[in-house]
Amino acid sequence: MNFLILQHLDIEPPALIGESIEAVGHHLTTLNLDQGDALPASDSDYDGLIIMGGPQSANDNSDYIRAELNWINTAISKGTPLLGICLGAQIIAKAAGAEVVDSPVRELGWFPVYHTNEGENDPLFKEMPDGMAVFQWHGETFSFTDEMTPVVTHPEVPAQAFRLNKAQYGLQFHVEVTEAIIETWIAHGESERNHLGIGGIQLLHKDTALYLETMQQFCRQMVSNWLTEIST
Repeated sequence: MNFLILQHLDIEPPALIGESIEAVGHHLTTLNLDQGDALPASDSDYDGLIIMGGPQSANDNSDYIRAELNWINTAISKGTPLLGICLGAQIIAKAAGAEVVDSPVRELGWFPVYHTNEGENDPLFKEMPDGMAVFQWHGETFSFTDEMTPVVTHPEVPAQAFRLNKAQYGLQFHVEVTEAIIETWIAHGESERNHLGIGGIQLLHKDTALYLETMQQFCRQMVSNWLTEIST
């Protein structure tokens, strides 16, 4: 199968998601939208789309964000498989008619997430350990439309993961990251560093050592489940 990666920043690659897809023989093509790469006229050459994170907002008025929203809206309507991460999830949500707003909590670091009732039997998330710590790096969140099924949540920031149509998902959190990627984000994220402070960064490092391996195991399983959903 062939998959298209929509990337918004070079330091936010698909990482473990992409590696898991390529490991079973599928192919990836990457567009760097922030660097001027143009979206294709149609997604018909691809079996699925992976929309990555970035510092942009789905509410930005830039030409490429507006074009991406329209393009993803068409993909949703066609039933194209989607996997959106952080900004990618917010773009899918907004393209589906939801609002993107400031998060009630600026989630930076490791936070537990929980199944909703629907998530307990969801094809992608049923094997997620309930209360699993995931890596967060965002300041915005999204509302839900009637068509969006919440599958993972948190009491303070309810919008954590949702399902639209078959094999169409958005995740607010970053299951794809490696320790090196986390360190790069800390190094480049002046606003995030200032928000966390020295103590917060030290806690983030400690939590990464505790929680990263379990989340990466889930990421590989989730991607495998997504590929199964696409092919059945």
